Amino acid sequence: TNLVRELLQVAETRYAAGSGLQQDVLEAQVELSNLLDEKIVLERQRSVLEDRLNELLNREQFAPVTPPGRLRFPDLTFDAKALQALSLERNPRLWGRRAEADQAAVEIDLAKKEYWPDMDYKLAYGQRDKDFTGRDLPDFVTGSVTVNIPLWHKTRQDRQLEAARKRSEAAAKSFRNLVAVLPHQVDSLVSEIRNFQENFRLYDGALVLQAEQWARTSLAAYNVGKVEFDTMIRAQIRVLRFELQGDRYLFTIYQKRAELEEILGGPLPTQGSGDR
Repeated sequence: TNLVRELLQVAETRYAAGSGLQQDVLEAQVELSNLLDEKIVLERQRSVLEDRLNELLNREQFAPVTPPGRLRFPDLTFDAKALQALSLERNPRLWGRRAEADQAAVEIDLAKKEYWPDMDYKLAYGQRDKDFTGRDLPDFVTGSVTVNIPLWHKTRQDRQLEAARKRSEAAAKSFRNLVAVLPHQVDSLVSEIRNFQENFRLYDGALVLQAEQWARTSLAAYNVGKVEFDTMIRAQIRVLRFELQGDRYLFTIYQKRAELEEILGGPLPTQGSGDR
């Protein structure tokens, strides 16, 4: 908004001097109001994000969140094959599904043991005192063996075994599916990050610089009456739009990097990556 305020002052000065048009002043006021409206929307979105961050950090009271400074461009290079192999080694979800498959296999073994007779051994020692005639009674030892034979194995035990086998099949299938999907997810994220890096380089290294040159020349030309106000202000606003789009690409690179590290189960390998 500061830039548009300055352009509004330029338009008002030229109009007061008789070299500008009133419509230039009105157009600058419209652009300023439009930017102020966008600022209000962005501040509301920021407030919502601050509330969300405080909630995730489990803070009892609201605390303002200091925005980060200018993000560095993560000049990342990738070995997609190595990252795919790493995802199959470290992915937390894969470890979880492997554990589920192992648990299901144990449940099958336990279900099979339900067909075996259930034997129980008991051994007891009894100590007796004198009877009512005063005669000493001998102590005694008792033992017992009970056997619970599953005569109805065609019903309960069969159902338990079948259910355990189905759970095992489902867990194994879920594990295999994730093994097949993970490399594709890694490859997709690597491609996205590379594309967004190219987009950012295009904006940061070319489009923004070209737009700034156009904005400077158009402002100088407007001051001497060689271009219209509409052309000049569009050039100035385009610089802001290009800078914003470049920041969005940079943010998306960090976002996709975080998604990739989630799949890898840890940070990216330090070799072949850096920030500038």
